[in-house]
Amino acid sequence: MAEKVKFSVSLDAELGTALRQYVAAEDEQISAVISRALERYLDDRRVTRAGLRAMEEYEAEYGPFSEEEMAEAHAWVDDLFGRSGEERRSA
Repeated sequence: MAEKVKFSVSLDAELGTALRQYVAAEDEQISAVISRALERYLDDRRVTRAGLRAMEEYEAEYGPFSEEEMAEAHAWVDDLFGRSGEERRSA
């Protein structure tokens, strides 16, 4: 079994209530749910940072992305996440 580390965190009351309701309904431990969520968050951040570095390297070698390339990229992301361009702009 992996070594455990104890943390103390504070959550908004609504989030804490939702977490307690979820773990009770799913018969899970709070620490297990938070560990999975944190792993996913950190993985997402690593992927995002790697993508941004790749974009910077590309632009350093080939120059800035054109407006057309950026529009295509935004459309692809919007389609991937099933949202409209208006939703993206307000986020």
